Amino acid sequence: MGYTRYSTEEQGSTAEQRAINEMIAADHGITVLETFTDEGVSRTLADRPGLQELFDHLESHREVRFLVVNELERITAGVGQRQKITSLCKRLGITLVTEDVGLIDPRDEDAMYDADVRAVNAKGEVLKVRRRTRRNLRAKVVAGSTVAMRPPYGVRMKPLVVEGVELPSGMPAFVNGRKIRSGVPELHPEEYPWLVQLFAWADEGLAVEEIARRLTREGVPTKTGKDAWPPNSIAGILDNPFYKGELTWGRQQVLRDENGKPYLEQRTDDDPGRVTRESPLGAIIDPELWDRVNARRLAARGQRNRRKKSTPDNVLDGIVFCGRCGHRMYTRIDNPQSYKTVRIRFYCPGRRSGMVPRQGYGLCEKVNTILADNIIKGIASQPIRGGKTVEVQVTRGVAADAEAEKKRDRLLTRVREAEVEWTNAKRLAVKGLLDDDDLATVKTETASIIAEARSTLEELEQAGSVEVVPFTGTVADRFAELVDGVSDDEVPIELRKTLLRDFGITRIYVDNPSIRVELL
Repeated sequence: MGYTRYSTEEQGSTAEQRAINEMIAADHGITVLETFTDEGVSRTLADRPGLQELFDHLESHREVRFLVVNELERITAGVGQRQKITSLCKRLGITLVTEDVGLIDPRDEDAMYDADVRAVNAKGEVLKVRRRTRRNLRAKVVAGSTVAMRPPYGVRMKPLVVEGVELPSGMPAFVNGRKIRSGVPELHPEEYPWLVQLFAWADEGLAVEEIARRLTREGVPTKTGKDAWPPNSIAGILDNPFYKGELTWGRQQVLRDENGKPYLEQRTDDDPGRVTRESPLGAIIDPELWDRVNARRLAARGQRNRRKKSTPDNVLDGIVFCGRCGHRMYTRIDNPQSYKTVRIRFYCPGRRSGMVPRQGYGLCEKVNTILADNIIKGIASQPIRGGKTVEVQVTRGVAADAEAEKKRDRLLTRVREAEVEWTNAKRLAVKGLLDDDDLATVKTETASIIAEARSTLEELEQAGSVEVVPFTGTVADRFAELVDGVSDDEVPIELRKTLLRDFGITRIYVDNPSIRVELL
């Protein structure tokens, strides 16, 4: 298999890379049967469509033994991204073939260490380019220039006219070998009237859900050409200060959590990375109308939050599962209009669209619900409403998985790969090729992978020794005593949850009116 990619035209075409891959393959006596391509895509993107298609192809064609790419950086950037790709190659027994390094066996730790060095250097270049680009863009914005922007609803980029032909809005043109774009926003002739109507409806007090229904009913396409309008899109339009004449650059910034995962956070108004100036179009919606609409929405949002009832904590939260599909059940207030006693009901999400049963379980053909009080009464051998009783079964241990051996092998492989990744990261840090933040990120990620894999391995080791405990005599009496403790509302709920854990209850599977209590 072959892979080609470029993020800008200056980096070489995919046709040129394909030809190089063919020569590399011929030098090593390899035949390239198929090539996957990403054009105009940054190497830092993990969701490259061509790369994902390549991965899917490799998974379904286990006979493939080589992956040819003219430079390692075409397919991977950074230690973390390289680890994901080489882990796949390790598992499938695929050798990477490059022009600059040659054959790279993913199981060869020295070769992987060299690849790590290259990956760190590549990541450093990416970060340097990113900082330089952002600094230059900010300077242009501060100077009053209009930089590339995604036009909001009701606005488009002015179409280019090349040799008397008007190109579609947003389409670039090539003039004397250079790509040029319009960069000039203007009102969208089809969208702008509906934008005005949208704000008029909002000024009348219509909710975003009703506005979305009206636009959908009128057959108005969204900005991306879809037929149905989601309420969130309407809310985003109404909240956008661009329409009252303010253009803000750098409203959000990318931060990383303690696990190294990126997330977006709004910048404060006084943040130097946030630049606000007058929009080149000025106010295209009356600023007084914009302020009036958003003041009303803010007041309504506060009223909804005051009326909203949160489901109180329940001692069984997190341990109740559906006995039909295997999914964890969630809680809702069963009687929201009552102010005397609040009843909590567990619901199974298995009938929601896209929900797939857990391994070893089937589909929920009807909604599976049960009152939390009925679970408590059931394991205490107490009758529920109408004199009915809950059928209770108690088991000790976890059922064995039919593919436990394969899972165990995969988990052990995952642990070894994570340990090698951490060892290589430490070697890179000693040589000064990996900074402290990146080292901490690798440590956190690998430690999490190892801990999760070992925990699952322990569960697999314990599986297969399920014992049905008769729910009679002393066992029933002990459960009744347990219920006395967990039902005492004067005891803090965390202490009652600890009592359940100490008793040995790990999960409660519900198929109303039957429940199965799983003990350690």
